[in-house]
Amino acid sequence: MKLDFVKGHMGGNTIIFLNGAQIPKGRELEISLELLKKRYLGGDESTILYPPQGEGDLKVKISEPASGEFIGACGGMTQVLGKVLFETPVGASLGITARKPVTPVILETDNGLTEIEVSFSESRVEKVVTDMTSFVRKCYQHGVHPMEICGVKVMRVGEFMAVNGDRIKDVCPAADVEKLDAETRRILINVQKEFMEQTKEPYNITLYDWHPCYSGDLRAVFPHRIPDLIETSCGTGTVVLALAILESGEMDLSKLPFKESCRIRVECGGGADLIGEDITELTFILKDNKIENAYFTHNNVELTAQGWVEL
Repeated sequence: MKLDFVKGHMGGNTIIFLNGAQIPKGRELEISLELLKKRYLGGDESTILYPPQGEGDLKVKISEPASGEFIGACGGMTQVLGKVLFETPVGASLGITARKPVTPVILETDNGLTEIEVSFSESRVEKVVTDMTSFVRKCYQHGVHPMEICGVKVMRVGEFMAVNGDRIKDVCPAADVEKLDAETRRILINVQKEFMEQTKEPYNITLYDWHPCYSGDLRAVFPHRIPDLIETSCGTGTVVLALAILESGEMDLSKLPFKESCRIRVECGGGADLIGEDITELTFILKDNKIENAYFTHNNVELTAQGWVEL
């Protein structure tokens, strides 16, 4: 079987895009996960693209190996998709054309409709802004609240576990959380196992702290399944971070320059640790001290390969 693909990344979070018309019905999940293996294309998530079936401009089905299932959202995918649609022939094949300087595109996802806005600089995609509001609502529906597991204070945010690295150091001062050393990994694995047993949620972790090295406000890494899946950047994980610091009280709303909106800049993208120069920028609108709407963009998005693969 010969399949066309486009491959790209957001801050090291690697996404593969496939043409749904080329995949046999009933084998979509199997094939999309198989191609993520290193012996084929290697990547963190696969996205199958289809013509729209409802009110959107195209339909997407996203799979990832941590759960082995289709998932409802992937922020990194949306960032790379902007370039896939307008810097390769993929957009034209789906009937999507650029309307400069900014083109809105509505995606039909398993979480509902998601909008991206693609900005251009001459003929190149300069920036993609993703509306993550539907993911925020899903997190609130699943539950956002503090927990204490194995002595470590964490936040449950929907399907995610959010952990401030300083809370790990509270229980193990010798742990080098910044470098995600062996002790930090051991603690995260144990806490995650208990978290999953209590919540019945899949593998998803946002690890962060308030000790930026560059121009950010915080820094983060996403060790969803140690050691097999440690994402250097994660759009949904960044939204989780914002929900965690808001609902835990770590973010002091009284100090915000604007009471209805806030912007945070998160350092990421460095590798399997908390040291990265890339920036994920998240803007969110508040209502009654809750996040009503959320939008994010990332400053390091690239296409890395396109062609075909034999399966």
